[in-house]
Amino acid sequence: MAEEETEVTVDEDVPENFAAQIARDLMVIFQKQMDLDAASAEAAVYIWKNTGTPGKVGYFIDATEIWLETPETGDKYAALSWLAIANQSANNEDYDTFLHMMINSIIKGYYNLEKPDIEYKGKKYSTYTSIVSNIFIRMLELNPTNGEIASNIFSIFIRNEMELSAKSTAEEEETGSRIIPTDMQDLYDDVISYISDRGIFKPSPMSGTEENPNEHIQNLCERLRSTRRFIMQEVINERALEKRKQLELDLKNQLASAEEIVMVAPQFTDGLSLFVQEKRYNFKYLSVEKVRMTLQLLGSITGAVYFLLGFMGYLGVHWVDGFVVCLVMLALVRILLSRKQLKLFYPTDISKELEESSTAFINVMRNMSQEQMEHFMVRQIKLEHNQQYLTMVPEYVKYLYAIMPDRKSMMISVDELSELVENSEIEVAKQLRGQ
Repeated sequence: MAEEETEVTVDEDVPENFAAQIARDLMVIFQKQMDLDAASAEAAVYIWKNTGTPGKVGYFIDATEIWLETPETGDKYAALSWLAIANQSANNEDYDTFLHMMINSIIKGYYNLEKPDIEYKGKKYSTYTSIVSNIFIRMLELNPTNGEIASNIFSIFIRNEMELSAKSTAEEEETGSRIIPTDMQDLYDDVISYISDRGIFKPSPMSGTEENPNEHIQNLCERLRSTRRFIMQEVINERALEKRKQLELDLKNQLASAEEIVMVAPQFTDGLSLFVQEKRYNFKYLSVEKVRMTLQLLGSITGAVYFLLGFMGYLGVHWVDGFVVCLVMLALVRILLSRKQLKLFYPTDISKELEESSTAFINVMRNMSQEQMEHFMVRQIKLEHNQQYLTMVPEYVKYLYAIMPDRKSMMISVDELSELVENSEIEVAKQLRGQ
């Protein structure tokens, strides 16, 4: 496709009647040359030399309009000039650039309302619509085989306009303003509507004939409709393919690398052992706490019994002795049987270490695909260091998912993770049977 147009100023030495001069010179070229191919080549050189810049291409479009305003003598040369550029563009990059530049200028002028509307059969159309449509019709009238060239030019209109529409939509999402207005019909649709109206024929009962003189126009309209359907579907497919490639690239960039997985594997192994220990922490803690509370209770009961014996005067115990013994026992059980004094018997709290190991693995786990996770889990299940914790591997994976912040950012879905846990349970069972 041609390079993107840039804003340029029109050259100062361009005469006021430059468009009319272009129209006259090209008519002379086609009239002077007897060989149509030689005339087309010379005309293409002239067009590129005199209007081959974004600032001057509009004069060629104006010259086309001048020709079309005199259909008795001029519209033929308008069609021949367009055919010259289209035919030469196949083998010359400059002419291909000019063709795209001209089409983009027409599309831009259409949406910027640079030319007034015209009325045809009670409907309003853009002047640009009329220019393009009448050029296509005249091409076909010169030679029916030119329908292929008209279709090719029309396909460029569709592609460039769809590209402009996509840019406009993107800019609206980003800035809130559009390049092209939303209430205007696409130019390629407007062209088909105009040609369709040109092709309408209502036979008169008085004429005695039902032959349609506009049949070639109707055939052209159907051909352009077919081109529109084909090109639009092709563009949609290209965009879908490009989007899919971009998604695949983003996915590839987001996926955890093999190096990251290898580096984080020891964190998973350490986290698994810490998880097993932390799982047993509460049971050990409660066991020690039961013993401590029992001893405290026995000491308190002993002190209370001595106090009662002294208070009642039984067994020769004086009430003062009973009171003192009670205070001493209460003090002893509170001091000697406190958690601080028995800390050697309590299990070590490793929740901080578990959190550090788990967090390190989670940062890589969220970017792992299902296939990567499956291979990783199989390696961990077969790892010798993990053999004593095999039954806890699926539980540890569930724990990692439970504490993972922002789970929606995971590469794999909840269903895929559930399937992964089930498969890991099967692998664990196989490994245990093998042992």
